[in-house]
Amino acid sequence: MAEMLVQFLNEVLGACWNVGLHVVATVLDMGTNNVKAVKLLGSARSEPFFQFQNQAIASIYDPPHLLKCTHNLFLKYDVQFKSECLDSQLHVIAKLEHIEKLYKHGKDFMICMLYKLTDTHLAPVTQCAMKVSLAAQVVSHTVGAGIYCLVSYGKEHCHHSFCFHLMVRNTVIIHSVFILW
Repeated sequence: MAEMLVQFLNEVLGACWNVGLHVVATVLDMGTNNVKAVKLLGSARSEPFFQFQNQAIASIYDPPHLLKCTHNLFLKYDVQFKSECLDSQLHVIAKLEHIEKLYKHGKDFMICMLYKLTDTHLAPVTQCAMKVSLAAQVVSHTVGAGIYCLVSYGKEHCHHSFCFHLMVRNTVIIHSVFILW
């Protein structure tokens, strides 16, 4: 299947080239066949380009698919990394339970801090897991700010710190510091 995609992509790129269009990038979702096809063309993780008619063409993953994938993996796994925003050499751990605590805590107030979140956001069924809007709302600046507020006011006990970097809406980078317990 990937070989067929390579053939189709070469035909489309050739047709574009023949009418004077110079393609500078291809955008693909994270489907196995799509990833394999651009690898067959020569695109690699370290250098996400392939050559066509002596022109470098970038291979770019579709941001909504990246966001959904990140969200769905976060539902299953904790994230461990070193934080650049903390003056510590300790590893940082982000867990879904941190967001769940904030969600449950916020339900007690008349004016809810996370008014867009529902139970479906934190435990999506199959079709909901594919919605970009749900993924974006769970890993949003609002959620980060809510966790930061909870911790800042001493409502939780701290065990881990979490610096969460997200790409949301037109490559604006939202940088929220979570200090989680």
